[in-house]
Order: sequence, then structure tokens, then C-alpha cells
Amino acid sequence: MRLLILVLFGFASTVSLQAAELVEGVIYLKNGTRIEYTDLDRIALPKQNGTVRAYLHAFSKQKQKFTYQPSEIDSVVCWHPQAWEHPRRFYYAPSVGWCWVYFETPYIRVCVYAKKGYGIGTNGGILCWQRRGTFSSSRLAYYLQKKGGETLLFIGSVNRRSKDIFRERIARYINDDPLLSEQILRSNTNRSKTVLMLKDYNPSK
Repeated sequence: MRLLILVLFGFASTVSLQAAELVEGVIYLKNGTRIEYTDLDRIALPKQNGTVRAYLHAFSKQKQKFTYQPSEIDSVVCWHPQAWEHPRRFYYAPSVGWCWVYFETPYIRVCVYAKKGYGIGTNGGILCWQRRGTFSSSRLAYYLQKKGGETLLFIGSVNRRSKDIFRERIARYINDDPLLSEQILRSNTNRSKTVLMLKDYNPSK
């Protein structure tokens, strides 16, 4: 069964279930090239460790397909054609796969990885797909990366209660901001609110 995880991702009460996986956007390559797919062109939202597929004239007989390797891409910024004002950024981490950038500050990047992929609703809300079975479910998890860091740190699943170990992982990672680290350890909020506290992370205080 495919379930939609809408907690924390904005527009939660109004995200359209008619989510698009073929969207408009821009592919930013590591060599500085910027490749735009808008109007009648489309990008397939990336997932797992796959190549990024893009199409010129996506809905016509003249459709042309282009593929880009994750290793050559800096990031992909996408939006639903009806919600261009709500762009969503995706970043590839070799140790994890294609992640959605939940938010980013000058000091830290917070990502969400959904093994089953992503969708964007007609109002711009992000949807992360998760398959749930009787005994297991596909990965839907938070990752952190400090500015200048090369790897992502797994801190826990998205849709679980915020237990002490979750807060402790975050606090250890940001121990160069002792005040915020202590605030997180003492917090008693759910995981989404705990993660949002990282918007105040500033190791230069």
C-alpha cells in the first residue's frame, strides 16, 4: 500500500492528492551549467540513486529524453506547473540517494530521504511516498549536513515519536552550539518541531 506522509512538509491540510512526478524545473550541473525544463518540457522527480530524466516536448510525438548522472549534478530545483512560486530543491548524497532539502541555513542543511520517491501537489506542497507493510516500511528519514560537510548524518525516521535518542543524536552533532544543543536535549516536542529548532543553529555564537 502506498501512503502519503504529509506531516511537517507544509500545506499539509491542503496538499492535492493529484501529485505530479513530472514537473518543471532547473538542473544545476557541477560544471556551472544551468538546464531549464519549463512550459512543455518536464523533469521526472529523482529518487533513490537513479539518473535524472528530463524531456523536451514531454507531451508530444516529438518528445526527446535526456538523462543526467547523479555524479554530474549539483542540485535539481523543481516546482508544479501550477505552483511555480513554491520551488523544491533536491540534492544527491552518494551515501544516501536523492534527498529533498527540507530547509537550509548558512550553517546547516536538513534533508528528508524517501526511498519510494516524491511528488509535488498542485499548490506546491511536497509529498514523500512511503510503502508500509505488516512488519516493515520503506525508509523515510531525516538527515543533517553542516556547511562544508561531505556526508549526511542519519538522525532518525520522520514518522516516529521524538524519543531521547533522536534528540541526543542532534545535540551531539551540533555541540558547537552549546545553548541550542541543551535546548534540544530538554525539549519535549515531536520530531518535526525538534528538527525545526535547527533553524537557530549558529556555531559562531
